[in-house]
Amino acid sequence: MEKLKLHKWSLLALAVLGTIPAMAEGLNYNYIEAAYVDTEIDDNSFDIDGDGIALGGSVELGETMFLTAGYSAQEFDFGIDVDQWSVGIGGHIPISDGIDLIGTLSYIDAEVDTRFGSFDDSGYGLSVGVRARITDNVELEGGINYVDLDDVGDDTTFGVGGRYYFTPEFALGAGFAVGSDATAWSIGVRYEFP
Repeated sequence: MEKLKLHKWSLLALAVLGTIPAMAEGLNYNYIEAAYVDTEIDDNSFDIDGDGIALGGSVELGETMFLTAGYSAQEFDFGIDVDQWSVGIGGHIPISDGIDLIGTLSYIDAEVDTRFGSFDDSGYGLSVGVRARITDNVELEGGINYVDLDDVGDDTTFGVGGRYYFTPEFALGAGFAVGSDATAWSIGVRYEFP
């Protein structure tokens, strides 16, 4: 039973943290990005740490819609590996010059592999956030994310992040997210294209 609980919380925490939208003059929603991610899961009965990579991207569909996709792979203590991918559609509404309100709906598929076997689950994620370009070089973001997986259940996380643009296309960013049983931080790069 403890093994199933570990799988459950590992999968749900990573699914929720992994769906934090990489919220991207008008803001550009055409980009690819890569990040290093570090995650800690602590639900009072166990504490595990892990890290890995996250890849993502977005492509604009007209003036207010975009498609988004992401993949992450993390290795945790005790030989636990978690792979997750997501695809979704989103929309953005300008609320002032350089500030957008963003919402996304995503399909999520995740797998946890351990020495004792593997556990798969899938479901959906909803997110709402704000993305703001406060100067020509600095962008800030924040959001609320809800994930509901078929077998594991649901959870909500809150995330914040920032990005510094060295050129109009290339940026270095960092983010932090917290949920009921997990926290994660990331550092990565983004390339935006027209």
